[in-house]
Amino acid sequence: NDKMKSLTPTSTAALILASLPAAIVMADDSFPYAKPTVRFTPFGKLDTTTQSIAEEKLGYIELTWNNHGLARIEKRGWSSLSSNERDGANLIGYTEGTWDCFINHYENYSWDELAEKGVQAHYQGLGWSQEHWEHTAADIVYTEGRWWGQLTDNEKKAANALCYFKENWDKVDMNPNPSFFPHPVPNFRFMPWNELSAVTQNVAGGMLNYTEATWNNLRTSVVEKNTFLNLDSDEREGAMDLGFYTHTWDCFMNHYQSYFWSSFQEDLKVAIETLGWNEAMWSDESVTAPDSEMKKWEDLTPEEKAAATRLCYFEEIWNDKPITEWYDYDAGKNTAITTDGPLPKDINLDIFENTGYVGKPPGSVGAAVYTATDLSSSSIALVSSSVLALVLSMGAFLLV
Repeated sequence: NDKMKSLTPTSTAALILASLPAAIVMADDSFPYAKPTVRFTPFGKLDTTTQSIAEEKLGYIELTWNNHGLARIEKRGWSSLSSNERDGANLIGYTEGTWDCFINHYENYSWDELAEKGVQAHYQGLGWSQEHWEHTAADIVYTEGRWWGQLTDNEKKAANALCYFKENWDKVDMNPNPSFFPHPVPNFRFMPWNELSAVTQNVAGGMLNYTEATWNNLRTSVVEKNTFLNLDSDEREGAMDLGFYTHTWDCFMNHYQSYFWSSFQEDLKVAIETLGWNEAMWSDESVTAPDSEMKKWEDLTPEEKAAATRLCYFEEIWNDKPITEWYDYDAGKNTAITTDGPLPKDINLDIFENTGYVGKPPGSVGAAVYTATDLSSSSIALVSSSVLALVLSMGAFLLV
């Protein structure tokens, strides 16, 4: 948990602000401040001036911009920013209030300071106490494990007062995703150990405790048993250095195996249940598992393959094949998947017809949207969907 203070833009800043997109802020009665819409625009959609300010003055890279709460600067309060950082924040439209609320959500303040700011009651409305805030409570705040759609109306109002809304509460993934998978494929993870650079080996081995054996055999490393946010700080930093972030780690590395059952909703819940899991089996005490766990990929039904794909499995991972067996050393790439496919065969996305699929709305998935052609090569056709075209143009692919 983290926090911030405002400066009046200089005349130079005013000139730069005038050159930025007009829709920097948007009033909304549910928030205490106007929403800084520039922060909720994918990095690739920003003009070059804004991109430069974000990178050079605020330390963002595309990955951290496109994932709310990931950048180190967002863990700091306005008053702890350097003058150069505050100047950069001013230049793209922030004030003390909008930074504190929309970027830091007052997390860098003490419990007493929350009261002084008039926001302590809102955190209490989300289940926080002083003990929770100061990390001395025996339990965790129950709303921390809930998606936006699982909050009550009163909890949503409290969250709005702290400048949360669905997209930043659920940490929507704004990274472009041309693949059929829920999130961008981390192809760097699907290279054999001996094909990695010395720097990458040092990060993977030194910060994440990978060995050649655990790297080449997915799902064997202890570190992959944790969600991204449950990694210790060094491990999380190492994962980010490799190119991971919350969504790609939790989906492609952990496959949501460390999530609580109550955290599953919408398409994730459909996927888990389609594979035969129920709450009793999912518990740590259970010694039973659904039949799908014993099947090879080729024996899964089209519906089960769709469910597994939503959990970022593909045939080689599901069947526990070492990376060395599906890597083309001559071509320098894996033979299982590429950034834009190939799509798994015989997959029935109609199981997500009522819930939608990773941010694509209900009714926009299924054979009419995703059609695989020429699966023997990497040629993929994504056809027949004005809704899909809209999602792609926005570059917003939803979370976990």
